Amino acid sequence: MSANLQRSQHRLLFPLRRLAVLGLAVAGVLSGCATNPLEDRVWGPSYQPQNIYTEGHTLPAKLRRLAVLPLTAAGDSTELEFGRTSLEPVLLAELGRVNQFELVPITPEQLHRWTGRSSWSGEEKLPQDFFAKLRAAAGVDGVLLSRLTQYRAFEPLAIGWRIKLLDAQNPSVIWAVDEVFDARQSDVANAARRFAQAHPEPGPTVGDSRATLMSPRRFAQYTASAVFQTLPAR
Repeated sequence: MSANLQRSQHRLLFPLRRLAVLGLAVAGVLSGCATNPLEDRVWGPSYQPQNIYTEGHTLPAKLRRLAVLPLTAAGDSTELEFGRTSLEPVLLAELGRVNQFELVPITPEQLHRWTGRSSWSGEEKLPQDFFAKLRAAAGVDGVLLSRLTQYRAFEPLAIGWRIKLLDAQNPSVIWAVDEVFDARQSDVANAARRFAQAHPEPGPTVGDSRATLMSPRRFAQYTASAVFQTLPAR
């Protein structure tokens, strides 16, 4: 091979190598943009729960130890029952994060032994000695009754909560909420995504905040957190 031919081939290969390196660099930049948190922006207002009742602006000072009764479901459909069992620990965990009470989870067996029934929804008339029995058995100042009113585990997700906080010493409703969170509403989707951004999952981040709208567990965390954020301050 002549020296002139070798020099020509070298001149051709050199720009090709530069183009290949440039292509890899561009691909790296583009792939970085796909997971760049700056691109995970949420536009528009966030949903604010509205159907809330509070007896006062602050929680009673005496209300410290709270009996959390088993979550019930508004119906006996397979979907609601699955939601009840899978979301009960989520509800309890989010209540714990508000750091307002010492929580005493009550099992269905304990509740049956103390009150004659394994579940109470808060919608039926409670026995006259209901609170006295819970105070004596669990040493609590208050009772939380919760009900799953809606559960759609496929997109668009939807979860409904009906929850009451009762004073166990002078029986009365201190706080109550009845809300349905439907991801079809843009403000609900916005709020769920902002929750995900503010409370990232531990470990490597996969995708962006839109993943919350495809995860029943993460969406449930948002809804339970939004509900308990409406509790009166202490």
